[in-house]
Amino acid sequence: MNILTSASKKTSSIFQELADAPAIAPIYAFPVTAPVLLALGTGVFTACLATETGRAILSEIKRRRRLREKLPASPSLRGSPTPEELEADGALFPRTLAIRLRIGSRLADLEPTLARIYRHKKLPNGQKRLAARAPGLKGWLADRRVTLNYSTLVRYKKLAQRLRQLLALDDRLPLEWLMPGASPDRPLPADLQAPCAAARRRLARLLREHRNFDRLRKHVEAKLGIPELLTVRRNARRAKEAARSRRWLAKQKPIHCRSVVLGDYTVNTDPTRLDATARAFARFLREKDLPPKLAALRDRFLRRLADAAGSPAAGP
Repeated sequence: MNILTSASKKTSSIFQELADAPAIAPIYAFPVTAPVLLALGTGVFTACLATETGRAILSEIKRRRRLREKLPASPSLRGSPTPEELEADGALFPRTLAIRLRIGSRLADLEPTLARIYRHKKLPNGQKRLAARAPGLKGWLADRRVTLNYSTLVRYKKLAQRLRQLLALDDRLPLEWLMPGASPDRPLPADLQAPCAAARRRLARLLREHRNFDRLRKHVEAKLGIPELLTVRRNARRAKEAARSRRWLAKQKPIHCRSVVLGDYTVNTDPTRLDATARAFARFLREKDLPPKLAALRDRFLRRLADAAGSPAAGP
């Protein structure tokens, strides 16, 4: 079993560390004692696995292995890329637009094969919070020691995915095969030959018109209506937050404050009377005779208050 193999390797490494220190144990004793101790450790470990907790651990390991084996294959005809291919593309200099799109296309073909499992935790107020999720693309890159910058790779992948959406490509047709000078690795099905030729011509025209990565990204996003969609979502979110703030302010009661210098005053947080309260508070400050330092602080506060309200400063 893999568990026993890893346990044996760990035990052997411990013995090796002990062998490097003659003061702890003599080196000549290890050829005899190491197999005995290894057998005893393996037996104890096997006995622990025979318990209820050990069986639960084995069951969880088998369940996770089944999940990994059930990952779907890449929908594209090209298949999933290898870390060596990504490293080779990332090492090319200068990294032209074609190379960036090729990297993004390969990552877009890889992403559907990665696990996307999300677990949410229910909060006391009834909402949900993300508690755990699968490592996804970032975990895949980290496990395979790919040294390319993750944020840069995500930018490439997003542009490739949006280009596929703009060109209305079939899931089986990788964007990499449509690049100028590229050719498919295998014969295309009959139903993909005509769409592939049309998409190749359209992509070549886009690359001629927009030779820069950022210009191509902005053009594709404008064609898909992404800025307008983000603006609508942002305005809806801000309106929702403003309504929630107004509801919270409406429930608040007037706040009675006391200060050694300013005396007693009341701040009304009713949203319909906030402006009147600010003017009354400013008038109250102007009526008081303050020391020079406090007067300078008061004047600064009044100027900021007037700037925030959008009216000319009404200082003394």
